[in-house]
Amino acid sequence: MPSADTDALQPSALRDADHLTALVDLNERLFFAHDLPAVVSILRSAARRLTGADGVTIVLRDGDLCHYVEENAISPLWKGQRFPMGTCISGWAMLTGQPAVIPDIYADPRIPHEAYRPTFVRSLVMVPVGAPEPIAAIGAYWATRHTPDAGTVTLLLAIARSAALALSNVRLLESLQEAAEAARTQAKELARANTARTRLLATLNHDLRQPVHALTLATHALSSRVTPRGEIYVSTMKHCLGVVKRLMDGVQDLVGMDDGTIAVRIEDVPLDDLMTHATATFQLAAAAKGLDWRMEGSGRGVTVRTDRLLASRILHNLVDNAIKYTDHGEIRIVCRTADGKVWVDVCDTGRGIPESSLADIFEEFYRIEAGDEVVGLGLGLFIVKTLADHLGYPITVESRPGAGTTISVALPLAGSVASSIGG
Repeated sequence: MPSADTDALQPSALRDADHLTALVDLNERLFFAHDLPAVVSILRSAARRLTGADGVTIVLRDGDLCHYVEENAISPLWKGQRFPMGTCISGWAMLTGQPAVIPDIYADPRIPHEAYRPTFVRSLVMVPVGAPEPIAAIGAYWATRHTPDAGTVTLLLAIARSAALALSNVRLLESLQEAAEAARTQAKELARANTARTRLLATLNHDLRQPVHALTLATHALSSRVTPRGEIYVSTMKHCLGVVKRLMDGVQDLVGMDDGTIAVRIEDVPLDDLMTHATATFQLAAAAKGLDWRMEGSGRGVTVRTDRLLASRILHNLVDNAIKYTDHGEIRIVCRTADGKVWVDVCDTGRGIPESSLADIFEEFYRIEAGDEVVGLGLGLFIVKTLADHLGYPITVESRPGAGTTISVALPLAGSVASSIGG
């Protein structure tokens, strides 16, 4: 930075063309200033050089105080000091939004004379920075009494406009940086919380599987030894253990999603295999609730290109959810082709989903109010959506309260198969 002595020029040192060039240069330098110290440093140098003043100050508004943050002068002024807004000329300029042109500081009642006596200042111009509510001011000072001409005042006002834009940009950049830092901090906290949750769920899931497995074996052993009257209790135990196992499978899926251990193995899979497995797994569960089980359009040698295990998990969660929320009627699975994909529609005649809830059903732990008789953690459809997104499969939902719901997922056909397999 140039020294105070070499910065000082005579008031007439720069021609109008020089002023224009210098202002363009000032704006370019301010454009690339990304923090307050950089802006202030550029202003202190440029303002004195352009005006030819014996000194300049950069003043920032600090609540009800004027903070003289920087200066460039032939001798010290008030750098680092703060004064009440109503007691100094910089405060007057910021409060009124008007420039102050003072040929003789000791003849102007707005000047706190005692503060000026130790200084060289005899004349000054003070301009506000920013409108309609100024946030700063720039002062230019001379050691001799004279009236600053209109060109000098106009030049200072032009510098003030450039300063206002630069300071606004700095504040915006600081706000963005603070927001980015807050977002990073929040992301770290969420990551730590998710890691802790994943470890907890994995531990619980692991520790529960052994006793559940033991209970399952004991229940099967009891099945051949109980009296007809006791069969109902064994049946209830089997049902409850099945519910617990499905919940644990859901938690295991969630753990895999959280820690990124979902492995994908894409292969050609006969569509019949997926449908047959779904029927073997859920047809009896549907019948137990008095629901009809229907399959339409499946099979016919159609092959899909997918991960067998993940596709089964998607289909099983959709069917399980359909049975869970259907009290009468039917569960229907429809397979149809369109645009090189097999769409699998899982349809039910259940309670339906309110339109206001459609956007939320794939959220983690979200459950539609259905009473205590519906058991679950609210993970089924979340797992469906997460796995489908992982595989790149689109999902659609259609539902009418009281009439039922259809959730559809599209699996890619293997090869160039494009024959119709269903209506």
